[in-house]
Amino acid sequence: MYTLSEQTRAIVETVRRLVHDHQMPLEQRVLRGETLTREDRLPGIMAAREVGLWSLSCPPELGGPGLSVVDRMAITEENFRCLVPIWFGGEALPPTFTLEGEQRRRYLDPFLDGRQTLCMAQTEPGGGGDPARAVSTSARRTERGWVINGSKIWISAFDDAETVFVLARTDKAKGAGGISMFAVAKGNPGMSARLVPMLGGFRTHQLTFSDCEVDELSLIGSEGSGFKGAQETLTAARFDVAARALGVAQRAYEMMVEYAKERVVFEGPLSEKQAVQSMIVDSWIEIQQTRLMLYTCAEKEDQGVDTRIEASLMKMLATEMVDRVLDRAIQVHGAAGCTYESPLAHWYDHQRMARIYEGPTEVHKYRVLARHLLG
Repeated sequence: MYTLSEQTRAIVETVRRLVHDHQMPLEQRVLRGETLTREDRLPGIMAAREVGLWSLSCPPELGGPGLSVVDRMAITEENFRCLVPIWFGGEALPPTFTLEGEQRRRYLDPFLDGRQTLCMAQTEPGGGGDPARAVSTSARRTERGWVINGSKIWISAFDDAETVFVLARTDKAKGAGGISMFAVAKGNPGMSARLVPMLGGFRTHQLTFSDCEVDELSLIGSEGSGFKGAQETLTAARFDVAARALGVAQRAYEMMVEYAKERVVFEGPLSEKQAVQSMIVDSWIEIQQTRLMLYTCAEKEDQGVDTRIEASLMKMLATEMVDRVLDRAIQVHGAAGCTYESPLAHWYDHQRMARIYEGPTEVHKYRVLARHLLG
């Protein structure tokens, strides 16, 4: 089993207290069928900011808290034990961390201080698991900047975002090296959006760019560096997805154990039935294995090791693991686990999507890992 440092345990305890005080009451409201507003979530956000939990991935030189990757994984795991996690805020894309002057004032500072939020538009209708090949959205240089044409789909976080960071092809002959990143303001008349509702109540959008004009400062980084920047962002996101899955699995496991002890069937508690014991033990083993691997990989990231392969591995393993744990937890709860008055049913919907976004399991297994192993 993995043991966190004393410092990291103190951070986790702070998160646990915040979640208990601010988020668990919101979870109960969701389970009663209420719809939460942004204002409902604000007290938790402000409480987290007051204790320094803000811009978690931002480097210290830009005002971030200087957390290690292990710290961030532990925070995320604890946070996502709740159906309504805290949004810690102040997040910016890694490719914007080196911006200067007017670009920094536009595309970094407003996100770090929480005045604006963002989303990234990479996936296209023609293919999501192979973005380097599938990106057909184009950006053409003009005297006033750039003109973007094309379409993106399954874009999350668009509802609240003020800026969309778009991957577009600027050179058809260069493959991944011909993809650039552009910042597009939400009110740009050349960009339109269509809501695409998803499983679990998620709201995604299809974005269409029709002669969408942006100025020269909208190019993030150098021309042709967009795909590299997106991959940096995705590596962090894949670790984050794994930590989220681990938090959900741990809470589901604890609910399963508690219910098995309390529920009496056939003249005895469920916890005495061998089939239930097997499901509980198997879940505990899988959670411990996943946690050990995730935090070991996070340690490597903290040491400056290139962990793109490890991020793919952990995203794949954790999202597959949490599905199995949730399935067992629902089976032990019976009908009580299938109602939306239980967080298990909500998580079951949510986590099914996690095996697809940030790269489907099959892409990580047969494209990334197999290619890494076989050359």
